[in-house]
Amino acid sequence: MTISTTSAISIRPLLDWSEYHAAEVLQKVVWQMPDWRDVVPAELLITAQRGGGFVLGAFDSASDGRLVGLAFSFVGIDEGPHGSVFKQCSHLLAVLPEYQSRKIGVQLKLKQRELTLAQGIPLMTWTYDPLLFLNARLNLARLGAVARRYIPNAYGDMSDGLNAGLSSDRFQVEWWLNSSRAVRGAAGEPPHADWAALVRAGAREVFDITWDGPFPSIQAVHALGGDSLCVEIPSDLAALKAHAPDLAREWRSRTRDVFERAFGAGYTAQDLVMTQGEPRRAAYVLTRTPVDTGGLR
Repeated sequence: MTISTTSAISIRPLLDWSEYHAAEVLQKVVWQMPDWRDVVPAELLITAQRGGGFVLGAFDSASDGRLVGLAFSFVGIDEGPHGSVFKQCSHLLAVLPEYQSRKIGVQLKLKQRELTLAQGIPLMTWTYDPLLFLNARLNLARLGAVARRYIPNAYGDMSDGLNAGLSSDRFQVEWWLNSSRAVRGAAGEPPHADWAALVRAGAREVFDITWDGPFPSIQAVHALGGDSLCVEIPSDLAALKAHAPDLAREWRSRTRDVFERAFGAGYTAQDLVMTQGEPRRAAYVLTRTPVDTGGLR
């Protein structure tokens, strides 16, 4: 396996027990877990990697080889509209807070893609909270993944610092590794959609938004229809949960309803658009365009 580098950061598989133990500690820190119950244990990480999965670490050579990022996936089977397809199931991606501005998450995902393609596997899937703007930007706008499945309360009530306070609703992401969007993303040339241009071209904005102090509030929900939709989400879910928890729960409820209806009607979340300046705003782009599976039939 080749080693990727970003400045002093090296991306490679974990090699020994001390690194797997460091991976346990990193999970607990990043997700602010109150105990060790939710940590993926070292024994499982080792077993998954021996069985064809990947446990990749980001190591900072400028800090004595410290583990600062982690990506974990295992082999699975996707029973989707294209039949049974082998895939890598990416269970977690974690980067220490002080390293999160260095695009280490992108490097970990691209290394996952490289290794998965070398296995002859065309697909990687994972889940994430659809209200997390930064995750949506990475997954859809940067990497070129798509989502067309919504899972309400996917992991039950979660107690860690990042997830407590809201039901654990998730998008299931499909990253078709040979799709044109994934190829462009891997080359550092992700497409950049323009919100205003989409609306001028006929995209329907599903929510009417007003501002309740610093936070957006949904005032009206429009009927779904047309070839494309823009579904706005908060740009800072953590602040919303901390300062306006009732409003955060309202966003969860209303977006859950819209996404479930849209996916049921054949729409797919294909991109994320953002406004410039303040307040920062973000919206998913949902279209009826067939999913590009990179040639899989």
